[in-house]
Amino acid sequence: MLPDYFEFSLPTKLVFGMGILENLGETVRPLGKRKAILVTDEILVNTGLVEKVISGFKGTPIKIAATFDQVPPNSTIDTVEKCAALSTQKGCDMFIAVGGGSVIDTAKVANLLAVKGGSLQDHMGAYLLGSDETLFPAIVIPTTAGTGSEVTKVAVIADPENDVKLPFAEAQFLPHLAILDPTMTVSMPGRLTAMTGMDALTHAIEAYVDKEWSPASDALALHAITLISGNILQACAKPHDLQARGAMQVGSFLAGVAFSHSMVGMVHGIAHALGGVYHIPHGLANALILPEVMAYNLEARVDRYADIAVAMGISFPQVVGQSRSLLRSPRLDVFSKLANLSAVDSLKALVTTTSHQARHKVAAAIGNLGFIDTWVRRQAAQAAVEKIRCLNQQLAYLTKMPLNLKDAGISDNLARLEQVATVAMEDGAMLYNPIEPERDAVIDIVKRAFHAKPTPLPVSKADLRPLVAARLDKAMTQVFKDAKMLYAVLMEFYELLKNHPEIGPKLAQSNLCVQFRYKHPTAVITIDATGDDLKIVQGDFKGQPEVVLTMNADFAHAFWHGKANLVSALTRRQVKARGNVPKTIKLLPILKPSYAIYPKFLADKGLRHLVMT
Repeated sequence: MLPDYFEFSLPTKLVFGMGILENLGETVRPLGKRKAILVTDEILVNTGLVEKVISGFKGTPIKIAATFDQVPPNSTIDTVEKCAALSTQKGCDMFIAVGGGSVIDTAKVANLLAVKGGSLQDHMGAYLLGSDETLFPAIVIPTTAGTGSEVTKVAVIADPENDVKLPFAEAQFLPHLAILDPTMTVSMPGRLTAMTGMDALTHAIEAYVDKEWSPASDALALHAITLISGNILQACAKPHDLQARGAMQVGSFLAGVAFSHSMVGMVHGIAHALGGVYHIPHGLANALILPEVMAYNLEARVDRYADIAVAMGISFPQVVGQSRSLLRSPRLDVFSKLANLSAVDSLKALVTTTSHQARHKVAAAIGNLGFIDTWVRRQAAQAAVEKIRCLNQQLAYLTKMPLNLKDAGISDNLARLEQVATVAMEDGAMLYNPIEPERDAVIDIVKRAFHAKPTPLPVSKADLRPLVAARLDKAMTQVFKDAKMLYAVLMEFYELLKNHPEIGPKLAQSNLCVQFRYKHPTAVITIDATGDDLKIVQGDFKGQPEVVLTMNADFAHAFWHGKANLVSALTRRQVKARGNVPKTIKLLPILKPSYAIYPKFLADKGLRHLVMT
């Protein structure tokens, strides 16, 4: 079933890569010459991450003219006003946010204030800017994996005097560029990793069950749930696992896109109130409230919570196709037992949280018991709630994350509970919850989250996986000191490939003429297979190449080591191509054996120091 109406857009360009901050030239060049204010916090400055970003922008058209590093964990009106004032004072026309949700939200709203002027309260609300109004371009570099704020059009700023959080929403808040580099999240403490990760998981789950769901947000939300639930324990236990860190970043980004289209719900409404009244960190509030709200909403969204269970890896004999078959699993074969079942209790005894396999006569038997589908789906939905509780307990074991609101910092025995309920009921997120939130339910949920007494749950080896840290090869620079050296090395190497018994004949049969135009140093080499003989031509070429590839000579050096992906390089503009590119891409399998030949060739020439290890 499709909704009556939905919209989807993603104007933010997002780039992901391990160590990508070290090579930003082509990525930011389209934004032109700019004077930027870098918005961050003191903690990130002290870790050295901010200096890493500043270094990455050197040599680009973007000059960082000012740094504002006074953003607190929960940004305030005063913070935003000071940031906007500094950007105006320095004549900045771009915002670069380096940090978590508070930093990114500060940059968004300070950008609005810098452009529009006036007081912050004048701009509070949703979509007050006209479609023809613009803000300064913004670049966002997240250092956490949770808010998804790098791809959302919302921001939340605290008003400490009134114990509330002010909502802002503008399409113009969407950054022009988001840069995801997993190396920027490695230094994030375990507890922060856990809390921000649960924030992202909450985004995805609420996006999937809320009223404004759509096929686009559904797809993104489910994959986000899979990535986050499958990597959050690993990221906390093994913080240098860049694969896990990257998965968390991408999961957070997908969840951000999902909820920016379908919105969040009751979990966020209550979490916002707890943050405003009791200053509970947002991610922690979400983690503690999420299972309670899931249980509250469950009957209204049984099928969708069952989908979430599957996305989190919970194994069930899920009945599908109008209850005509069970999901297959290699663990147990019960088809002979089910063939003649007539008693519902007997069937339920077999359909448990353990995966089963059923086929042949089972399909026909269950096909006549359609209500079993509903029963199994409800078990799956309930298991999804328990999975979240279990995940919180495991995160507490790994990071000492609090497991109830009392330990989270509420020391007055909920003396301000009525205020929390009032603020929560007035929160805009409540409008999108699948069922109408009731004030008494909010009070009950907060009480249960306060008085809960779960204990940390040990994390077994089966819950984790061996550390596979992605290798970040440091790129060699200025490999060829001049064109003479480049020609001496690459011309001889190409002649070697021409005469290779496996590669040479296949190149000759390609009937393709490819010209390589190198920069730093400047050189031109053409491989011409259009005639009777395969030719390697240095410098000027009289014919018309079918494809011209322009690249830095250092990239070519990395490519012949098998350490540079040509397809990705084309996307990132590291290589510019003119002509029949698809035909050229078909050469890649032919050239693959050369990746082992090139290092040996260099060593034989006495250039072992140029071999990339």
